[in-house]
Amino acid sequence: MPVLRHPLSGATYTLRGDGLVDVDNNGLKGTFRFDGRYHSGDLKVADPHMLLWLAGPQLPPESNVRRNR
Repeated sequence: MPVLRHPLSGATYTLRGDGLVDVDNNGLKGTFRFDGRYHSGDLKVADPHMLLWLAGPQLPPESNVRRNR
């Protein structure tokens, strides 16, 4: 499971297999969708940029091609 740590708050963002993101911030935990909508838990807000970066739509692998110019 991919995990990111927020550089300012230190909260951990963990991508679940179902596409939701678990956020743990100093013992408060919450689950969110990639677009920032709250799903469950005691933590009601999360950084939308971290959620989108971790669980948002991804480019297909073939789009990550280096082009020599």
